[in-house]
Amino acid sequence: MMEGEKLITAILTQAVEDAKYTGTNKRKLKHKIEALRWIEDDDPQFKYYCALLNIEPNYIKNRLERSADSKISNKQQPVAAVIISAMLKEMNNERRRIRL
Repeated sequence: MMEGEKLITAILTQAVEDAKYTGTNKRKLKHKIEALRWIEDDDPQFKYYCALLNIEPNYIKNRLERSADSKISNKQQPVAAVIISAMLKEMNNERRRIRL
């Protein structure tokens, strides 16, 4: 495996691990939400990394969908709601800056 492939493998592996986080630590839960969004929303970079490794993006997506750990649990929901709200606010602010 070439050095670049090792890095991309590590990035995809970390995203899957982040997506399966089950705790309520705010920082780690934010990583979970970002990883799920990156994978589930067909981010071009995610698809590109999968292509470089000859992995079908749906393979990873389907494995995560079947994993209970990749869902936002009842104990995670209150913290996740705050994180998602802040992320949406940040996205709206970014859109306003772009329009100016």
